[in-house]
Amino acid sequence: MSHVLDDTDKAILNLLQDDASLPLKTVAERVHISIATAQRRIQALIDNGIITKQVAIVDPNKVGYGLTAVVMIEMSRSNTSMQHRFERLMHDQPRVMSCYEVSGDADFMLMVNAKNMNDYHEFTRNLLTYENNVRSFKSQFVMNFTKSGTKILLD
Repeated sequence: MSHVLDDTDKAILNLLQDDASLPLKTVAERVHISIATAQRRIQALIDNGIITKQVAIVDPNKVGYGLTAVVMIEMSRSNTSMQHRFERLMHDQPRVMSCYEVSGDADFMLMVNAKNMNDYHEFTRNLLTYENNVRSFKSQFVMNFTKSGTKILLD
C-alpha cells in the first residue's frame, strides 16, 4: 500500500515528530484543517506504516543509564540466516537502542545504553560472543550528546 505525502501530511508529521502528544485540535489549527480531517489523515499515516510508533523519549542520564556506546560488530559468518538470528537477538535486548546493518568493514552498528561499565561489560560478555556469530566488536563511548533526535524534517 503506497501513500504519497502531500504538504498537509508533511506538516502534520513535522508537528507530531516534535510532540506526538499534541491535541488533535492543536494539530488541526496549526495545519489549517478541520479536526476530523486531522484525525483521518493521522490514522491514514498510521495505517500506511508512515507513523510506526508514538513514544516518550527519556534522558538516559536522568533514569540511571549514563553510559552510551556505539558498537561496531563484525560477524564470523555472513550468511543470511545467521544475520537474521543476530538481528532478532538484538531486537529483543533492552540495552540495544538501535541496530543497523551497515556497509564497510563492520556488519552491524549498535547504539547501546547501559547503567555503567559493569552493566555494559555484562552485555558484551553475554551477547557479543562466538555463539552469536560475533567475530569481533569495537566500542566507542559517547562523551557528550551534541544532538540526539529522531525527527526527519519533511519539506
